[in-house]
Amino acid sequence: MSTEVASTSSIVATVVPGHLRAATLPKKFPGIFLVFESLVYRYLEVFTDDYKGGYWEFVDLSNGGFYMSLNSNARFYLSIASNGFEGEMTADAASLVVNMFAIGQLANEHKTDYLIELYHLLREFVGEHPEANRILCAID
Repeated sequence: MSTEVASTSSIVATVVPGHLRAATLPKKFPGIFLVFESLVYRYLEVFTDDYKGGYWEFVDLSNGGFYMSLNSNARFYLSIASNGFEGEMTADAASLVVNMFAIGQLANEHKTDYLIELYHLLREFVGEHPEANRILCAID
């Protein structure tokens, strides 16, 4: 993933530079950043047999949102038992799916406006993603 992700949307996705990575998750998810990160990895492990680990980029969105994106050219077949979704998508789309699940879970558990807002900001970006329909079906 390049430093800035080209898009025809109004929301710009920018990869967090390496020298800022260490502070990013604690800033975005104060007190629960390790839980968030673990949930992202775990959801992808549960939703697909194709995931075997990898390097995740941290992506800031110009609308204030954030997500972790698996840096991979692979496609992933996701199977989500809770909603019956099954389908293949890019690593970035799969990353968005698992981030939505992770942030959604944390927002439900912690009931904080900040996490609820993060969820909606990411959902707004998902709506502009090239694989929006597939992602939205997966998080339904």
